Amino acid sequence: MTLLDLFKILQAVGIPVSHYEGELDEYPYIVYQEFSTAYDTASGKAYKERTRSEVVHYTKMEFDPTFELLKNVLLKNDLNFIVATTFDRESKVIINRLEVTTMQLIVTENSTMEVGA
Repeated sequence: MTLLDLFKILQAVGIPVSHYEGELDEYPYIVYQEFSTAYDTASGKAYKERTRSEVVHYTKMEFDPTFELLKNVLLKNDLNFIVATTFDRESKVIINRLEVTTMQLIVTENSTMEVGA
């Protein structure tokens, strides 16, 4: 799964989605960014790329149904995640942070990515 695939999955929630940053006047909205990538290797060749991304759901509504929808959309697409929720007292915004890992194969029989090349 690519980051573009993740973006399309997040759009299915039906609220605004932004990559890297975004501060909107209307709630709820989602901002996502990748923060690490790991490569699984064998025989000196990378064959799997795992990217960890942070998906942040901002809302002012307690028990916001779009947050439940977001979790369901991720699960439906076989994406595991960890949730941490905080509340910003000053802005009165609920911040739901989800750590999501996506994986994709990067090597087939006919193509390789040399490790250390």
